[in-house]
Parts: sequence; C-alpha cells; structure tokens
Amino acid sequence: MYVPFNELHEKARVWIYQADRKFSEKECEIIEQEGRNFSEEWTAHNQALKASITVKHSQFIIISVDESQTMASGCSIDKSVHFIQFLEKKLSVNLLDKSKVALLIDEQIDLTPIGNIKDKIAQGHINENSLVFNNLVGDIDSFNNEWVVPAKNSWMNRFFN
Repeated sequence: MYVPFNELHEKARVWIYQADRKFSEKECEIIEQEGRNFSEEWTAHNQALKASITVKHSQFIIISVDESQTMASGCSIDKSVHFIQFLEKKLSVNLLDKSKVALLIDEQIDLTPIGNIKDKIAQGHINENSLVFNNLVGDIDSFNNEWVVPAKNSWMNRFFN
C-alpha cells in the first residue's frame, strides 16, 4: 500500500540507494511512478506493506516501510532489491555500488571513491565541515536528522586532527 513519504511514521524503516549519476527530471518521474506501482503491490507473507519510494537530490532513491502493522520479511526485502535492479536496467544506472561516498558541495552531489577520501582531505577538497551523506541511516527520524552531516560527525572524523 503506497503512502506518501512524508506521511510515514518516524520509525519507518529506510533503505537508501545512491545513483552513480544524477537523474533527469523525466527519470525522477519514472522512478516515482514505478515506485508507487511497486509499493501498491509490495507484500510480506501476503500482507500489504505500508510503503513509500521517493527521490532526493535527483540522485538518491529512498524506499521506506512502516513495520508497525506488517514487518518486512527477507523475501519482501529481496523484492525491493529486485525492484532496484529493475530500475538499474530501465534507466541504465548503477544503484548498488557502495564504493563511492556522496558529498554535498555547493549544492551539487560529488561522488568520491572511498579510497580517495584521505587524499581529498589532505588536498583540502574535503574538510571537517564538508557535508557527507550517511546512506546507512535506518529509519525516517534518522534520515531526517542524520542523513546529511558534516564530515566531522561521520565515519570520516578519524581523518581530522
């Protein structure tokens, strides 16, 4: 059962998929429509899941499910990953590569290979106040408050003296 993202409970579970490029406006519309269709059919043990899919910054797909009525099962989570793989093929985009860190620099998304982070810090391209996306947040409350944080408040803090 589709529910608008902003109407889900703050403890609704989230999964964030980062694209390797920015989506066009048309692609965002496709993702929103396909996501609504998927949400309408998404079930766990034949029980409808109260779910939503949204696009943020034209580069992140956020899937959320309110588990207060029906818990997402392993099989239902697999269905969501298959949906993401469907979008990858349909849009010729990579959504499952976890090897790049997304930073928000001058209102633009900058994808940096994890292995280059230390060098970028040393060169001054990333500092402790640079905004980094924490795609591992687990629920909407964390998404709203901890998804985009200064690098000093992220796993990168160990690189700053």
